[in-house]
Amino acid sequence: MRRRTVAAWACPALLVIGCGMSSSESAGDAFAPSAGADASAGAAPPGEPAPEKEVESDYEAPVATGSFVWVANPKSGRVAYVDAKTLQVRTVEAGNGPTFVGAVPGQIDDTTLVLNVLSEDATLLRATPAGIASQSFKVAPQANSMAFSADGRFAIVWADARKVQNAPKTQGFQDLTVLDLTAGTSTILAVGYRPVFVGFAAGAARAHAVTQDGVAILDLSAAPVVTRNVAVSDTPNEDPGSRDVSVTPDGKIALIRRDGAAAITAVTLETGARVAVTLPGPVTDLDLNDAGDRAVAVVRSTSQVAILPVPGILQAPTVFTTVDVAGETIGSVALAPGGRKGLLYTNATDAERVTILDMALEPPPVRTVRLYAPVLAVFSSPDARHAVVLHDKTASVTDAGAASGAFSLLPIANALPAKIVATEARPSAVAVTDDRAVIAERDDAAKVFGVYLARMPQLMVERYPLASPPIAVGVVAGAKRAFIAQQHPEGRLTFIDLEAGVARTLTGFELSARVVDGSKP
Repeated sequence: MRRRTVAAWACPALLVIGCGMSSSESAGDAFAPSAGADASAGAAPPGEPAPEKEVESDYEAPVATGSFVWVANPKSGRVAYVDAKTLQVRTVEAGNGPTFVGAVPGQIDDTTLVLNVLSEDATLLRATPAGIASQSFKVAPQANSMAFSADGRFAIVWADARKVQNAPKTQGFQDLTVLDLTAGTSTILAVGYRPVFVGFAAGAARAHAVTQDGVAILDLSAAPVVTRNVAVSDTPNEDPGSRDVSVTPDGKIALIRRDGAAAITAVTLETGARVAVTLPGPVTDLDLNDAGDRAVAVVRSTSQVAILPVPGILQAPTVFTTVDVAGETIGSVALAPGGRKGLLYTNATDAERVTILDMALEPPPVRTVRLYAPVLAVFSSPDARHAVVLHDKTASVTDAGAASGAFSLLPIANALPAKIVATEARPSAVAVTDDRAVIAERDDAAKVFGVYLARMPQLMVERYPLASPPIAVGVVAGAKRAFIAQQHPEGRLTFIDLEAGVARTLTGFELSARVVDGSKP
């Protein structure tokens, strides 16, 4: 479920908000093969369990700023911006082929950056009281991804090869474009082969790019420059398709997991020094918490979890906490915001349980919650009190009379059972706030489209039919409304009031946009 352009309208987001992931700078399955690579790469050897599916690493939030939702039209060259409070629609010209849109953080005004794929430039749009202010920047070809510094001054734009179908091996996608959105400058720099993640060091004029050749360090204190490349292995020629890399928010430490390896490598990016942390068996998942001071590694073969102190693990690689989760199969972890709760599960087998790890206590206790369908992915609410669990469509949920899909609402803070909700189509998108969750469903063959609004802590759920296939969901915090972007030649958004539950649909962003009640066409 990667980002794609559907018909004339491209929703600038992937299908699910991964609110349950740690907010540390993680490359996820950082060295996964591109769409054109050998499909057998990363597959489990005969007789061995399948690898865990890194579902969350494929997902990111739909594009909304404080009060606006931004939608790009690659054919017309315009960007529609919708006031989520009044549902008023305006449009503004961008470049040629505006396709990918990102929300710029740390701004007084609602601000977005649009990547124009045909003119190979970017347009900065700022919604001021006087109207839209626009500024253009030159970027490297084929750009499809962007990252922002926390204060919104810098943006780095690059091409993620995993989003390019059948990319030949000779395409390295090595050009990054550093945009100084304050000074109005654009600088193109070359890094290692096929970057998959870009992040900024908190509180420092420094950035880093995770590539198949290591971690490139960028100095942004003056004219942007690449200062060094840090190797993440003693054997740089090993297959990079089996590695994933996480970087702490301060940009100082990288942690590397390799498929099938029982050791994690911790790298000090300032010096390049590496330390191996040996665990009881092959590590199937590794996550950093949002503070970057703790990492959680899962060993599926022994049903154990290792909690690694950061940066302490570099000085004492044998000193960490190991937690046994007896009787359960766990292979993945989603860290709730705040880093005190870990949600353990597996999606490599048809396991129907999630185990909650409480790292606020010593020793960390675990509580396993029974579910009634196999787990695909888990997403925590920002306050870490509830989670949404998406269920996989397997034989156990497709027997006679079974629903087409399902999700569960899981209490984390209280020892209460989860509530499972059968859906009319397979869940395809999730957005989670402290007390609300929005789950979209989509079945193109059966033409079944809908969205569910869940209320926490009541765990009450209401379904809204949709007239078109949903492609992304999100929440506009300033308007207290959820939105569902849909596949439609004229553009379509459905808004749901998070308090009253009233749905309103906007259709035709550029052709005298009209509003209708409910979710009718």
